[in-house]
Amino acid sequence: MVFVVGAAVLRATVVPAEECPPLSASQARASIAEAAAWLERGVRPTGVYTYGYDRKRDLVSADYNVTRHAGVMMGLYRLAAKTGDAKALAAADHGLPFLRANLVRRPGWTALAEPNGDARIGASSLAAAALVHRRLAIGEPIYDGLIRELTRFLVAQQLPDGSVLGSWSAQTQRPIPGEYAEFGTGEALWALALVDRLFPDEGVGWPARRLASWIATRRDDVESYVLTYPDHWAAYGLAELPPGSLGDAEVDYARRLAGIFGLHSRLESQSGRDGLRRLMRGEPASGAGLGTIGEGLAALWRLSRSDPRLGDLSDDLAERLRCTAGRTVERQANTSEAARFPRPALVRGAWFTEDGYTQMDHVRHPLAAILATLPVLGKEPKE
Repeated sequence: MVFVVGAAVLRATVVPAEECPPLSASQARASIAEAAAWLERGVRPTGVYTYGYDRKRDLVSADYNVTRHAGVMMGLYRLAAKTGDAKALAAADHGLPFLRANLVRRPGWTALAEPNGDARIGASSLAAAALVHRRLAIGEPIYDGLIRELTRFLVAQQLPDGSVLGSWSAQTQRPIPGEYAEFGTGEALWALALVDRLFPDEGVGWPARRLASWIATRRDDVESYVLTYPDHWAAYGLAELPPGSLGDAEVDYARRLAGIFGLHSRLESQSGRDGLRRLMRGEPASGAGLGTIGEGLAALWRLSRSDPRLGDLSDDLAERLRCTAGRTVERQANTSEAARFPRPALVRGAWFTEDGYTQMDHVRHPLAAILATLPVLGKEPKE
C-alpha cells in the first residue's frame, strides 16, 4: 500500500498525468473557422493584417514584418486550397499589394525583403509557398512567373554543400556569408519541394534534395544546435519530397524529428497553469508553440504513411497529434471568453500567452496544425 501511494505521489509531482482532451472532426473544423475568421477580420485597407493584440491593455501592436505577412497569406491560401474557403482566398489576396511592393528584383531572381532592408530566405520561401497554394486553390497561372523568380532566389542562396544562406544584403548586393536562418532553412526546403511538385521540369528537385541531405546530416552542427532542432518546416519539406526519394540519412533524421516532436507533445500535455504542473513541466506553450508541434507531427505522420521505412511510427504520431490538437482547440478563445474584453473581435478565435498577448503567427500555426489533423480524426458519424 505504501508503494502504491508513493508511486501515485511521484506521478503527481514528478511526472504529471497527460491531459489530452477528446476532439471530434466537427470541433476541429469549428476551431479552424474561428482562427481563419480572426485573420480575416485583421485585414486592413493598407494591404496588411492585424499583427498582434494585447487584450489586457487593449493595445493593437504597431509591429510588422514581411515574413509573417507572407506566412499569413500562405496559411489562408492553404486553407482555401484544401477546403475551397472563398473568404480565406479573398483575405489572402488582400495581402498581394503589400507583397508586390516589397519585392527586390535582380537579374535572374526576385526576393521578398523588409521595406528598404535585406532580403530574407524565410520571407521569400513563404511567399513562394503562398503563391503555390494560391495556384492549387484556383488554378490561375498569373503568378507562375513570380513563383519561379522567387525560387531562383532560393537556389541562388544555396552553397555547394547544399546549405542556404539566410540573407541577401541590400548594402553589398550580395548574400551575407556565414549567416543562416533559424526557420529559413526548413522553409526553403519546403518551398523548393512544393515548387518541384508544381513545376517538375523547373529543375529545383535536385537543390531540394541537396538541402534535405544537408539538413539531415550537417545542419544541427553548423548552425550550432546541441540537439536535433525541432524544425516543423523541415518536416513539411520531407513530406513534400517525392515518395521514396529520401535517402537513409533523411529517414534517420525524420525519426529524430518524430522523437523530438513526440517529446514536446508529451511535455505540453503535462504542463499547466496550476502550481505543480507549472513547477514540474512549465507554462503551456504559446499558440505558435502549440501549432508548430502539431504541424511537425502532422507532416511526419503524412510521411510515415507514404514511406514504408517510417510506417512503424504512424500510430504513435497519430496519437500524439490527436492529443496536441485537443489541447490546442481547448485553449482557443471562444465567444464567451472574448466577451469579457473591450474588443471581442480581436480575441475570439485566437490563442493568447500567459500575459494576454497574441499575434498573427499565434493564430496561423494552430490553424495549420488543426487543419492537418483532420485526416487523423476521420469522418463524423451520421446523426
